[in-house]
Amino acid sequence: MKSTKFFSGLAAALLLLAGISGCSEDESKTRKIKEAPENLTIGGMRVAIWPEYDDRSVLAIYDGRFENATSFPLKTSFLLPKGAIINDACSLSVGGQHFCQLYKTINRGEYDEVRLLLPYPNFYLSFHALPIDVENKERSFSYKIKASHAVKSMLIDIQQPLRSNAFSISPADNGNNALSRAQSKQSQKKGFNHFSYTLKDIPKGQENTFKISYVKSDPNPSVDIKFSTMDGPKTWGSPYETQKNAKTIVYILFGTGALGIAVVIAGVVLYRRKRRPEKSA
Repeated sequence: MKSTKFFSGLAAALLLLAGISGCSEDESKTRKIKEAPENLTIGGMRVAIWPEYDDRSVLAIYDGRFENATSFPLKTSFLLPKGAIINDACSLSVGGQHFCQLYKTINRGEYDEVRLLLPYPNFYLSFHALPIDVENKERSFSYKIKASHAVKSMLIDIQQPLRSNAFSISPADNGNNALSRAQSKQSQKKGFNHFSYTLKDIPKGQENTFKISYVKSDPNPSVDIKFSTMDGPKTWGSPYETQKNAKTIVYILFGTGALGIAVVIAGVVLYRRKRRPEKSA
């Protein structure tokens, strides 16, 4: 009786560990959902690129709407910068409600492919990527956008960090004349300078690169998301690194935990086998 309870507990622990790793699709629920067709097109899409907004990295937001709404739900994917830490991967209902989805990340070399189920044609992804060296006052990076679907209209919204100057954006040509001719439109929202570009009729697989540079003396993000009543100077950490490290720790715990439970089970089985001859004697 005790051994039955023991093995039941082990089974429950294994199920719990399996649940911890839950950044993948539940195949039993999504098996019948079809894959997105090759010609699936995004009608309108916004790409927000906000360096050092709330972290020492780039906050990016991809949101938009697919055409052919009647074909949903579908399983599809998006290409994100390598090593992106995802905050939200959601599908939006007609009423604007966010339905966050489980997702699977696949290494595609220079990019990470994020696969997910979209119940509705509207999508919303936010993530942090491209850690920025804040020890250097002269900062620069290249942000590449690779279209995982054809896009009829894409709005690029680039936000200048607060307390920065000499802000410069250079859209790379990459053989895309429309991008090299795109004109920047400047506006101000909530104290931030925004620069926008509108691109039309982007084919699937096309890559557009924006080279961004600026000068910033302090290491702090534009928005202070850490509220504290403690006296003394604040120490800025990096949510990007924290999430990345936490993700690694979860995988290590899952691997070592599952291995440890397997060793315990094997030990109990061997122990019981050794005791059997003694009982029959």
